Amino acid sequence: MGKIKPKHKYTKDVKPIKKFERPNVKNEEDEEVDLATLAEEAPTNSVVAIRAKELGKLDPEKAKHGIAKKRLEKRKKRLAEGVKLAADAEVLNTEEAGFLQMEDDTPTYNVRQTEITSAIDMATAARSFSLDLSFGPYRFDYGINGRELIIGGRRGHVGVFDWMTKDLLAERDMLEAVNDVSFLHVSTIFATAQKRWVHIYDEQGIELHCMKKFNEPKLLEFLPRHLLLVATTATGYLHYLDISTGEVVASYRMKEEGNPQCIKKNETNGILLSGGPSGNICMWSPSVKEPIVTVKAHTGLIRGLAVDHSGNYFATASTDQRVKIFDIRNYKQLHVANISGQINGIDVSQRDCLAVGTGQKVLIYENVITNGIRKPYLNHFVGGDIRQVEFCAHEDALGIGHSKGFASIIVPGSGDPDMAGLMHNPFESKNQRREREVRMLLDKLQPETNQWYRCQSKRLSRCWNGAKGFDL
Repeated sequence: MGKIKPKHKYTKDVKPIKKFERPNVKNEEDEEVDLATLAEEAPTNSVVAIRAKELGKLDPEKAKHGIAKKRLEKRKKRLAEGVKLAADAEVLNTEEAGFLQMEDDTPTYNVRQTEITSAIDMATAARSFSLDLSFGPYRFDYGINGRELIIGGRRGHVGVFDWMTKDLLAERDMLEAVNDVSFLHVSTIFATAQKRWVHIYDEQGIELHCMKKFNEPKLLEFLPRHLLLVATTATGYLHYLDISTGEVVASYRMKEEGNPQCIKKNETNGILLSGGPSGNICMWSPSVKEPIVTVKAHTGLIRGLAVDHSGNYFATASTDQRVKIFDIRNYKQLHVANISGQINGIDVSQRDCLAVGTGQKVLIYENVITNGIRKPYLNHFVGGDIRQVEFCAHEDALGIGHSKGFASIIVPGSGDPDMAGLMHNPFESKNQRREREVRMLLDKLQPETNQWYRCQSKRLSRCWNGAKGFDL
């Protein structure tokens, strides 16, 4: 048989079909983000400016191995895209934060609360008030949405109220000492560390649960992302309670770091920081029985501990009358200052304002992360021995618990005016609160995820020696 000839022969007149080529259009994802321009255009203390400056310090070329270089380049590109998206979203932030500015050269720390309240609107001025109570000293806690407030006196008095409208929600006499109080995932349920055990109550003051395993509790802290209630006891134990199931996730002795004077959570990763008589700052996780990191901060007893909202810095205060600020990412001391008097509590606001409670007076410093602890920004006298100070999220207000009651003062520029409506919504309705509660239960993180997320830096540090201060 002969060869089968094709029906159509290619001749010189027939042009071959060209392969389709996509037009040369630049992809926005392939474009490099100019971090220097973002840092200059963004406000000075904004999240975009801080992230852009820190990300600009990362140099993948300093990596020793090719695999590490590619990994750092990929990570830097992904984080730079996030910074760019955050810069684009700042257009929606219409509110601006500002500090006190005097017309003459009068220092701002001489300005009193009466002068501040007379120069602002009535709704904001109502947030400056004082409660004279005879069951102190008092500890307190703000709710997740920043609207409800719970106070607990050492002599057994516990009260829950809306601190903006002054509406009383619940009040009860526990008939025994109350060492600490804390809200849980919603403001309708709260926990109290009483003389013998930890008790959980609802908004009407009815006891829902009693944790008899937690003997002689001293301090409480709640982790909203993991739904864990943390309690430290006078017997030297650290307990983690899962409030969604009622099970004790972890319970172990803190050994020489037991019975701390102050504890604070890192909101970014759920790590618990504690400070005690040894002068060490210890970081704890429910999955590890030993401290993950121990930082020697002071030589004496630590009386105050605070973590900033970004989770990158923490401040400490000790009986040696020193206040220090550390960088969590490299455990280095950034600033130190000597403050006279007995320091009983400190806190850092969302706009890097530091409140220091010494004796019966509160000192507020501004921009302590970048400028250090210099001259005071404001000061206030409460008339009682201070036990706790804490800023309210997204509000220019500072709460002070002391031996003669509770006080709330206005600190202009301390709160971040741009709030996330899913978690921090002071105007949420009853249905929105229920939806948020269900969402928190569905999005709950397991206790195993409560780990030191910067453990990658130990592996990458072998092949990378640059970019100090970058958040891995």
